[in-house]
Amino acid sequence: MSDTATIDAPATPAAPAGGLLTGTPPPSADTGTPAAKPTGYFGEHIAKEGQFQEGWAESLRTAGFERLANKAMTAKDEATLFKMLDDTIGYVGKKQIGPVYPTEASSVDEILSYRQAAGVPNDPAGYQLKPENLPEGVHWSDEDAGAYAEIFHKHHVPAKAAQELLGKYMEGIGNMVTAGKETINGQIAQFAVASEQTFQQEWGNEYNDRLEANRAFVQTRLKPEEMADPVLAAALSHPAIVRMVDEARRGLRDAPLPGVGQEVSRGSMSPRQQAVEIQKANPRWNSDPDLSRRVMDLYALEAAQAKRRSK
Repeated sequence: MSDTATIDAPATPAAPAGGLLTGTPPPSADTGTPAAKPTGYFGEHIAKEGQFQEGWAESLRTAGFERLANKAMTAKDEATLFKMLDDTIGYVGKKQIGPVYPTEASSVDEILSYRQAAGVPNDPAGYQLKPENLPEGVHWSDEDAGAYAEIFHKHHVPAKAAQELLGKYMEGIGNMVTAGKETINGQIAQFAVASEQTFQQEWGNEYNDRLEANRAFVQTRLKPEEMADPVLAAALSHPAIVRMVDEARRGLRDAPLPGVGQEVSRGSMSPRQQAVEIQKANPRWNSDPDLSRRVMDLYALEAAQAKRRSK
């Protein structure tokens, strides 16, 4: 062993590891030559003259990024890869946020994009609003539906939501109509009972004849659609109205008529005979509104009496 001290040579520094994406090879352990400066974002051994080398993304797969590697392998150069990444980030952001409701500042493309995503028609005519079955008593109006469609489209309401919303509205109208009918029918029933009790006592044995005559008197002066009006039906069942109709009919019956003797006007003949006498004495009877109504009243009364006799 020599007494002369020996100095160990400095240890060679460890070579830096190559980056995952840069792909920079470590410097030679033997020579210590520094690595060449990488070009581009992915290093010169990955991108040569702007083109990726075949199999360049295998390092991603090895690191466990299987889907990223498969997607990246389809890019031929850096520009294509970055465009793919940028599109993917934008798509993921939209997917997470969802369609954004348009504002006054929204562009035409943004509005169209929202409408497509939310199911909004491109124009008001695209809404199908009429329900398959309308509630009883509710009538459909194409003009009103067009006005609703304009409002729905203006506020970007999806087609399905608009149809359900209007259907619910029509259902509410139907319920109101039904409730109104039930109320009126209840009033008619109450008035009819009150009238029957009042006039059976007042008219005695004449009750049925006078009631039928009053009905005929009203029917000859009103149209069928007017007779079907529930509000009018309720009014005609009220005791006060029944009395007014009876007095009006009897006043017309007892009044002298042109060309008819007093014995006829007092009802000494049957209703049909009275009608015939009026027609004979007045060849143009149907041109006179009063005579015409009187003749129709008499024939209606004759028919009502014959119907009762046949029972």
